[in-house]
Amino acid sequence: MSIALSKILKELPKEDSLNYRGLNFELFKKLNKTCIVIDDDPTGNQTVYGIPLLTNWDVQTLTSELENSSTFFLLTNSRSLSAEESKLTYKTIGANILEASKISGKAYTIISRSDSTLRGHFPLEPETLKSKLNLSDAIIVFIPVMFEGNRVTVNNTHYINEEGELTPVSETPFAQDHSFKYSKSNLKEYIEEKSKGDINSSEVYSFSLSTIRTEKVEALSNTIFEIPPSNYCVFDSLSYSDLDKVSQALLLAEKSGKKIIYRTSSSFVPSYIGLKPMGLIDTGRLLSNKTSHGGLTVVGSYVKKSSEQLQKALRLFDSNTIIELDIRKVLGNSSAAYLSSLIKKIDENIKAGENSIVFTSRTLITGKDASATINIASTVSNALVEIVNGLSTEPKYLIAKGGITSHDLATKGLEMKRSKVIGQIAPGIPVWEMGEDTKFPKLPYIVFPGNVGNENTLKNIIKKLN
Repeated sequence: MSIALSKILKELPKEDSLNYRGLNFELFKKLNKTCIVIDDDPTGNQTVYGIPLLTNWDVQTLTSELENSSTFFLLTNSRSLSAEESKLTYKTIGANILEASKISGKAYTIISRSDSTLRGHFPLEPETLKSKLNLSDAIIVFIPVMFEGNRVTVNNTHYINEEGELTPVSETPFAQDHSFKYSKSNLKEYIEEKSKGDINSSEVYSFSLSTIRTEKVEALSNTIFEIPPSNYCVFDSLSYSDLDKVSQALLLAEKSGKKIIYRTSSSFVPSYIGLKPMGLIDTGRLLSNKTSHGGLTVVGSYVKKSSEQLQKALRLFDSNTIIELDIRKVLGNSSAAYLSSLIKKIDENIKAGENSIVFTSRTLITGKDASATINIASTVSNALVEIVNGLSTEPKYLIAKGGITSHDLATKGLEMKRSKVIGQIAPGIPVWEMGEDTKFPKLPYIVFPGNVGNENTLKNIIKKLN
């Protein structure tokens, strides 16, 4: 049941006006830790800039990054994996971080970054990291707010804010995700639901907006410090003002010796490390490498919002530049020949200076269980990878729509190993600077999450790039 944001605001004290973001920057620097963001899809860097993105986590790579970076992302794409595969991945990452930390002598903070609409392997991933990193006495802080996507938490309940109306996230299509269904919007109840009752909602600690806005940050920090080991904790937040104060309290608790593992969405990262806000990236700078080639947009995400955005964007293209990927043909015996014909057509369009859009057919094909469905999704994603990897001409730009899609196109299609997020082209939509070892090193790569923006956002970005 939706509720008006204005009604909630009337009942709340005002935000704390102190600049906690700047304080967070200074305190994070003094702690002399490296912030390792272990991201379950490639979209978690949608709120930051100037930070390395890695697709490899061997000990040597992690040691080098710990020694040279104050913050970096590991892109696991685990949301596309089964629970068993995800657990194995996070076990490996945990063990390697532990070894790399010993070699480098560098301490670290762990953020398990996931979806602001509560989809993902939870609590499996933070619990696996907790075990492998020997942090049995750590608490797990759960903060899924993402203001750029209008995801907020009030009275322990997680909402999507649409034009001033707060809709509980469990009442949105995201809660019906074919791999990560859930029924609770109250975060304490959500934790109980996803842990299958192992964690009782009554045992989850929580901080209300009234408490966050009125108490001194030192008092908040002391309360956090007193939370017994192994417990879960959730925080309300309506804005960066709230979140920055929460981050300061958490940093102070860490300074006093509190062990914390974070499970958050994207807004928490810049708040925690004290990253100064930056405006949207200039498209003139983005397209400084002048080319007469056409651009390419690839839409793999199936969520309702993506399909709505796709329909609006299609109006910018003609029949020759619209390529619908027939999933049944991809799953059939003639898949190789089918994909080869599509690659040839797209290459011709790019060379001719025509923008093309490739999208998966909107009919969702599922398997007999969650693992089978994920395997089908992986096969479709591999087809998109083959298309991008098979191109002989560099596009003017590449927009990848959807978390799994953008990860696979970057790591397999463009063969990326390390890149850097340089900013956002629209709120919550990052642009990557691809490394020299990629297929198209100078290509502007735009990672467009499936659940971000309104129905016109994709169309507007394509227009902006042309």
